[in-house]
Amino acid sequence: MPLIDLQTNLKNLRFGNDRPGYGSSGLPYIQTIMPDTPNATGTVQPIYRPGSTGGLDFPIRGGQLEFNLGTQSFTVSSRIDRSRIRKFFEDKPRGTAFIQKQVGLQLSNPKIETGNTLFGIPQGLPYPGLLENTRVYNLGANTLAQVGVSGTGFHANRAGLVPFNPFEKFYYSIVNAQNVNNQKASNRLYNLLGLKMTTGDPFANPANVPDINLVNTLGISLNRNLIYQYLGGPNSVYGIGTTTIARAVDTTKLVSSFAMNYDQLLQQKSNLNNPKPELQDFRKKINDAQGSVIFPNTWTKEQSVDYKFFVNKKDKLNLTYPFLFRNDQAPWEVYQDETQDLVKFVFEAISNDAPTYSTAIFFRAFLTAGITDTNSAQLNAFKYIGRGENFYTYQGFDRTIGFSFRVAAQSREELRPLYNKLNTLLGQVYPDYSPNQGIMRAPVVRVTVGDYLYRVPGFLESINLTVDNNTPWEINLENDQSGEIAQLPQVIDVTVSFKPIMDILPKRPSVTSTTTSRVNTEANTATDVETVTTNVAALIANVPKSSPNDPTTFIKPVYQQQTELGTRQATAQEASRLRNVNVPPPTPPRIPAVPNNIVIPTNR
Repeated sequence: MPLIDLQTNLKNLRFGNDRPGYGSSGLPYIQTIMPDTPNATGTVQPIYRPGSTGGLDFPIRGGQLEFNLGTQSFTVSSRIDRSRIRKFFEDKPRGTAFIQKQVGLQLSNPKIETGNTLFGIPQGLPYPGLLENTRVYNLGANTLAQVGVSGTGFHANRAGLVPFNPFEKFYYSIVNAQNVNNQKASNRLYNLLGLKMTTGDPFANPANVPDINLVNTLGISLNRNLIYQYLGGPNSVYGIGTTTIARAVDTTKLVSSFAMNYDQLLQQKSNLNNPKPELQDFRKKINDAQGSVIFPNTWTKEQSVDYKFFVNKKDKLNLTYPFLFRNDQAPWEVYQDETQDLVKFVFEAISNDAPTYSTAIFFRAFLTAGITDTNSAQLNAFKYIGRGENFYTYQGFDRTIGFSFRVAAQSREELRPLYNKLNTLLGQVYPDYSPNQGIMRAPVVRVTVGDYLYRVPGFLESINLTVDNNTPWEINLENDQSGEIAQLPQVIDVTVSFKPIMDILPKRPSVTSTTTSRVNTEANTATDVETVTTNVAALIANVPKSSPNDPTTFIKPVYQQQTELGTRQATAQEASRLRNVNVPPPTPPRIPAVPNNIVIPTNR
């Protein structure tokens, strides 16, 4: 049956008695007559604006301003909203519980540097016993004030004792005033410095004792093992309980022979607003473990990276062109000052016409993708008739080394040398030809990357240059025609694939014979291949007695057995090479400089 056919007069339904036991909820809080019922004057009152004659709810709630009360402007609709929320606050127990929750939640805010809760009292000063204005909820008065001015452009503070206080200060205003007026004594960080960052008793000197009222207001604990401790705060439950922030490590107890302690740092002079700043080298005043002042190794500017690597703000290594040198010495020994780097990184192009000479191509060691060192066995698979599995014959092994680095010109003057070196490097994948017969010859290079690859001979399998879209370019805006400047990218990523050549016989260690060859796969001299006499019978006797099917059965590495049996005392360098870690051979003796008839390009 449609509702319109019901006989019940829906306009005369009474409110109340809507709870079990004929209790009343008091809802709805605002009760009005139905809109289509004329009043005494014969007009119809819209339900959303009782007392008005209609109109749009625009541009603000209620359509227009209705009246003023003090500094607040009310509309009819906001007055109804305010009355509704006020009745909710007065409705027990729901309204009371809501207000108590808001009081507890507001008290759960952390203590910060903010104003107090009193109207008209200087807000920047701490008052013991008064809560901060950000931690007080005044039982809903501010909320009702905000509801009343909704849609008018006014805003009442949710926290605080009064909704409108033009003199009230918050964190920004107070801390900014401390900076402007140099009020460091009332600053929270300054007080933490005096209480927590000194090794002695902060109360020993009365002049250094902070204002106890201020310390309590900020929640700073006087216990050295605690930073903060105060009532309420984030660790409380609806404001009940305390918030404690403990000290993780008391760093004032740390003593180092390489750095100042906090007390010494506090004694250093400040260069703030000093027209003639004083540079202090605090490396010269540090404490050793006994607390006495010591003077470490004298530090000079020559030891700084800026001095070693740069000249007039230009990278000395980037300014270095490829140069010719005798390859019976390391290239970084030829021009030590110009080729210094944190990690040695150089390509040595061996001359096919004069193999005792090489061209050194230095780059700054900006390695970008690490090093991949791939060692693989080459196996030939075959099958027997009637067998499903593969059988293999060992054909040999192969080794490929890959790495990437970045070339970056940090000044215009570095562009030409860097591109000269890049072109020279790219030329190492192209052949050259003998001057008489015109026979094609392969280029051989030695690669050094720190001590991982130490002058390893081989072939450059591939070199890839990549210019990223985000790379800045030198645009030669002045149109310089000297040839020293060109329109080129300032950063290039280089990817290298390198095939090393073994200049010794690669062979794995073996315990099946009375001698064991020790081989470094990166070795370059005959001195890196040695034979070590091994007592095979003793080694076999040292194998654990267990079943052949026992997975724990093992044979210890040769170098470990030799050490345990006392047959050989390996040095640290030898042990590293036995583990096939790339360790450079002993540094060769220094040889005379390049003959005078060899021309070596110098830095521009």
